[in-house]
Amino acid sequence: MSTLKQRFLLVSDMHYTTDRTADELKLIYPDAKASVASGTAFGMTQNAKVQKVYADIMEENRRSKLDGVLVLGDLSIDDYDYRKLPHNYCRRFKEECMDKLPCPAYAIPGNHDSYTNDKWVEVFGYDRQYCVEFGESVFIMADTFAATPANPSNPASGSPHTLLDADFLTECLEKYSGKNIFLCAHHFNADRTFDDTTKQIIKDNPDIVCLFRGHVHINSVIELGEDFGGKQLIDIGGYGYSGRKVDGKWDFNVFDFKWAWGYQIIEVYDDKIYTYHVKTDNRYIGSNGEFDVKETVEGEVEYKV
Repeated sequence: MSTLKQRFLLVSDMHYTTDRTADELKLIYPDAKASVASGTAFGMTQNAKVQKVYADIMEENRRSKLDGVLVLGDLSIDDYDYRKLPHNYCRRFKEECMDKLPCPAYAIPGNHDSYTNDKWVEVFGYDRQYCVEFGESVFIMADTFAATPANPSNPASGSPHTLLDADFLTECLEKYSGKNIFLCAHHFNADRTFDDTTKQIIKDNPDIVCLFRGHVHINSVIELGEDFGGKQLIDIGGYGYSGRKVDGKWDFNVFDFKWAWGYQIIEVYDDKIYTYHVKTDNRYIGSNGEFDVKETVEGEVEYKV
């Protein structure tokens, strides 16, 4: 019978920001440019959503102890230094959620967390990209939005995509050879993240179990094909939003089940690695109605070790 050795939770895309609309915030802070996705989220204040993330993680830990939590970006919609908000919402998410967890928690920035490396280190105490080791399991936390601060030509999308750093990837793989390696980023984009070198590195390394990303706000399992040695890319979902244009304006409170909030679990056994997505219990008050979602497990994948 398989013996469970380690459990990890991956989460992303909280998009923590002000409860005020952009116009309301500007009356108090004239230089501020809050996102059109600011304000309440499906009937919750922004802080209430963060507290739900915390409560969901704590409930998962109550079921079975977690060894680590990995946050895969877009903690905020800060779009540094374009938005000039009165708070650093990356710092607030760290203090209001990550610091209170009963296990180690680490984060990487998304496109909207477009802080320079120095600013990121001030908040988190480590670089924008790094490797973190949990015994026999290693998470390569890659930065694929390293061009900071926010892109001046498209600041509302924060940082633009940058290539996966081949030297960093090689160094991590050599250092942790023989371990279970999970390659993580806020986003892996086929055209803007990988080049022939990084594809070949991933293809040739048997220690890489799979790739995980946030950013797209949904859960799915993607076959990367022979260019990547047949490895899989797993979308971990998140606590973000969906949206559509109504009368020419974006509405970010349109509910769709595929965007329902949730997280990814990794369980490491002595003979396999098992990962799956959990959509959590929640009531969504959307602009298109009210929806009750019961806990749902989906996207189960098993790897032999």
